[in-house]
Amino acid sequence: MKNVGLSFKIGIFVLLALIALGYMTVKITKYKRLLVMKGYEVHAIFDDASGLKTNNSVYIAGVWIGRIKKISLTKDGKADVAMIIKPSVRITKDAQARIRGHGMVGTKFVEIIQGISPESIKPSGVIKNTVSVANIDQTINKVNPILDTIDDYLKSEKESLKEATENLKKVSYNMNDLLERINKGQGTLGKLINDDEVYAKLKDQLDRLDNIIAKVENGQGTFGRLINDDTLYNDISKIVADIREGKGTLGKLIKDEEFYNQARDTLDRINNMVRRTEAGHGTLGKLIVDESLYKEAKDAVRDIRKTSETVKEQTPISVIGTAVGIAK
Repeated sequence: MKNVGLSFKIGIFVLLALIALGYMTVKITKYKRLLVMKGYEVHAIFDDASGLKTNNSVYIAGVWIGRIKKISLTKDGKADVAMIIKPSVRITKDAQARIRGHGMVGTKFVEIIQGISPESIKPSGVIKNTVSVANIDQTINKVNPILDTIDDYLKSEKESLKEATENLKKVSYNMNDLLERINKGQGTLGKLINDDEVYAKLKDQLDRLDNIIAKVENGQGTFGRLINDDTLYNDISKIVADIREGKGTLGKLIKDEEFYNQARDTLDRINNMVRRTEAGHGTLGKLIVDESLYKEAKDAVRDIRKTSETVKEQTPISVIGTAVGIAK
């Protein structure tokens, strides 16, 4: 009886252990996707599949749709990633496959971005549009030269940066000094800010301006009447209407085509006279253009000047002679 009870207990313990082992096995295989799943195979060719491993997940829009079955090398040295996709999921023919990771160093997975093609990839088909993930080491190797360049630049520009810092300190000190002087009421700006009399005068001017604006709005004063007087507006509108209709002197000047034709004819005649004068026609044209008339006029002026000088020289002698004659 005791042997039966012990065997029973051992059997119960083994059974519980098997159940726990089976549960843990199921959980582990579900997490790792190691259980045999039904689906169809799709391939994606990547230039670099660093970080990807067999049984890693495949997602569409963040939803798990399959796992990586195998990673092999193609003849041209690229990575052929074979994926098992759920039977219910259809992948468009123009879909894109990307290698992504959970964080910088997290587990890599394949993300498929659906396209717009109505056709789907058939089993054993290939996703042609792929984007490889950048290797962390390669990224670090690319970043290191940039950091070295920045460090060299900072070292070479150390003196310039030091000088710029000193200049910035001086500017800050001068600004603080200027603000302190303004607060104390020193200088023009300080007096304007701190002088109550200036503030009172400015406020008085603003009050007067507000008063003037109020009077204008109320139709007071000449300017206010001009703005608010409807009769003046009506008079101006009437004058403009009369001008448009050709009434009055200004309206006739604007609308009368005969006056326009006469004015144009007069201008044409004046232009004709100017052209004739420039060409040397007529008395005025000859006077302007004829060089001989200019020389004769110049000679005549010279003769008149000589005659005048001769008269001036003989005037004293004539006066003396007249005086002598009177004396006799």
